[in-house]
Amino acid sequence: MGGPLMWALLLPLLLHQAGSQTSSCSVLSGYMDWTKEYFDTCLNFSGKILTQLPQNQSLRARSVQLLDLSANGLQRLPWSFFRDLEQLQLLIVTNNSLDFVDRALAERCGLELLADCSCALLDWHTDRQDNCSGPELPRCLDVPTGAWHNLSVFLDVSCPSGLTKIAIGALAASGSLLLVLAIAGPVLAWRFCRHRMDQNLSKTWASQDGSRSGSGRQPRYSSQGRRPKSPANTPPRSSTPDYENMFVGPPAARHQWDELRGSSRLRDRTRVSRIAGRRFNL
Repeated sequence: MGGPLMWALLLPLLLHQAGSQTSSCSVLSGYMDWTKEYFDTCLNFSGKILTQLPQNQSLRARSVQLLDLSANGLQRLPWSFFRDLEQLQLLIVTNNSLDFVDRALAERCGLELLADCSCALLDWHTDRQDNCSGPELPRCLDVPTGAWHNLSVFLDVSCPSGLTKIAIGALAASGSLLLVLAIAGPVLAWRFCRHRMDQNLSKTWASQDGSRSGSGRQPRYSSQGRRPKSPANTPPRSSTPDYENMFVGPPAARHQWDELRGSSRLRDRTRVSRIAGRRFNL
């Protein structure tokens, strides 16, 4: 009975000293077993390199009032991990690069969150202001200087447009995409226009070739050479010329010439027969 009573008396003092990041309980040793049930009112898991908390179960520590998760490389604080910690009053998550804090944690008005100054706390802080009222002013740790600042003042100065890390990353990614499109857009447009020009030129040449083939004429640039025509078959000529003297004139003159030619042929035959007769008599 002395233990819980002592923690009840010392807890206000511990909460007051939390700003100096002094944990009241020693760091738990050994391997982290999330199925284990803890009955302590103060749990110190700092420097355990947890990197991430379970997404589908709550820490089994219903009596815990101070939970130290500092210096673990955490990026997310899911509501499911803190769902059953109804007695939790102080959550220390400093020296973690948080980019997400579940907004359901802002409904726990009795919970004080100590974290590094970051725009990731904007949504949590906004919901807390809407749900909770009180003189307490949330604080955040400036890691380079080690000083504590008013979280509201930090968010107003450093995150005037309400930009979280996720929003800033999305804007950076969209800016990079626009830059890529600005560079690649003209190149793609030039390639598309060139492709269309090549298609139109191919269609023009195809239409010209079709018209030439339809007219029966050979294309201008043809690989087919002209072959010499083979000479026509002509009958062989005789070695002796075959000709006949012909005279063109009036019919009377032609008749006289025929008579003379006939008498000369008769004399030649008579002469030949005489010579043949002589030879026979010999």
